[in-house]
Amino acid sequence: MLKENGFTYKFMVLIIIIVIAIAGVVINKVVGRDGMITQVTEVENKYSKADVLEKINYKITQKFIELNNTAKENNQKISDLYNTEVILQFLKDNEIIQDESENVYIINTEKLYDDNSNISIIGKFKLEKVNDKYYVVFYDKGDNREEIGELQIQQM
Repeated sequence: MLKENGFTYKFMVLIIIIVIAIAGVVINKVVGRDGMITQVTEVENKYSKADVLEKINYKITQKFIELNNTAKENNQKISDLYNTEVILQFLKDNEIIQDESENVYIINTEKLYDDNSNISIIGKFKLEKVNDKYYVVFYDKGDNREEIGELQIQQM
């Protein structure tokens, strides 16, 4: 295996250098700034954020169905029982939101999940009123604002 001119050693050192370079590229693709782990985390956060909006809208829909059934039973119009103020009060009564300032509410994500599972995003969710519509907004730890989506409160 050992040649007198050292060709085998040079070849082995060259192979080791190539393997280290390839390993560096692979590690960077997996854990680097734009690596797979970062991309998976970003996708997971995106779906977790959307899940908060979906859970709140689901609770609002449940309340709408409940009030609609009550209206039918009592021969009332649903518009007499269901409006934005009623929904906001329902969310407050169930501790899903709490007042922060005028037209801004902090969302308590723990109250959205019945199975004790919670999202693992570092930041806070708020409900904000903009032009007579309510939006779920996410603020990361740097206080950067990201609008997640609009609450689906049916107008009667």
